[in-house]
Amino acid sequence: MTNIRSSFIMAVKRTDVPNGEGHMHDPERPAAPPDAGDHDTSEHGRPATPPAHERPATLSAHDQPAVLPPHGQSVVVPAHARAVTPPAHMRHLGILAHSTEGAALSFLSFCQEGFRRLGEHDHPDVTLDYIPFGRSMAAWDAGDHDTVRKTLAVSVRRLSRAGAEFFICPDNTAHLALERPGPALALPGLHIAEVVAEQAARDGRTRVGVLGTSYTMEGPVYPRALGARGIAAEIPDPGEREVINRIIFDELVNGVFTADSRAAYVKIIERLAARGCDAVALVCTEIPLLIAPEHSPLPTLDSTRLLSAAAFDAAVGLRPFPSWRGGAEGLAS
Repeated sequence: MTNIRSSFIMAVKRTDVPNGEGHMHDPERPAAPPDAGDHDTSEHGRPATPPAHERPATLSAHDQPAVLPPHGQSVVVPAHARAVTPPAHMRHLGILAHSTEGAALSFLSFCQEGFRRLGEHDHPDVTLDYIPFGRSMAAWDAGDHDTVRKTLAVSVRRLSRAGAEFFICPDNTAHLALERPGPALALPGLHIAEVVAEQAARDGRTRVGVLGTSYTMEGPVYPRALGARGIAAEIPDPGEREVINRIIFDELVNGVFTADSRAAYVKIIERLAARGCDAVALVCTEIPLLIAPEHSPLPTLDSTRLLSAAAFDAAVGLRPFPSWRGGAEGLAS
């Protein structure tokens, strides 16, 4: 076995005690809504995963988006990245997960960054905590971002107790809740929109198309982060936003990636290019699994991998250690 130093916590800590029904109970774990016992998100306005025979044809093995790169290589090589000598103390990263596919991609990307820049099988310590996404859907649909923030704060506390020194949340939409006022989070974190906007500015972008959930596209997070750097944020038309959002919730978060959905996204990006955009920000964590740079008519800003690279830099001391603990304080405006 390799000595990859990763503690990978999924949903509950193993110090929990049985509740007498064969399940594990965490006293800090938010209770599921009364109508969400089977986690069928159709009760919260999102269709559940359809039976296999009703799902659209998936991409062939040749076209399936690659997550794991060739051995010893990273999927994306940021322009600023370079090999580093491991410092005496590398900071322990906590990943605050809020959706499955995107959190998995973030975990892989962070580890791969270490393999490429530190050497085979090496990366800073990383812990992932995940309270199931379905538990927050009722609050999202109700626009209750304060309740979502409280749920996310539980994960940050658990990451802190597991030894993490800072956190990232590879879910763009979750930052609508994380930016809400409230008690300081238990750990400092990197803000995903700040990282994406920094890269857009380094690239000299002036108008960036924003693709994500309807919450993200229509929300203030990216107009603020890009606007603070003099970059315009452009979103698709209402009908196109509905298509993007439907594909995310019906397919991408369930690990379904189809050629038809890829084609639909490419057409939307083409229309953003015609409207003067000089890049497109893929700011739903799962979109980069569907749209690789070679598929896009515009240069892409892959929020997932940009955040993972920034987290690596913070962990090894190549960028300032983060100080943001939720809310609006400390964010560019």
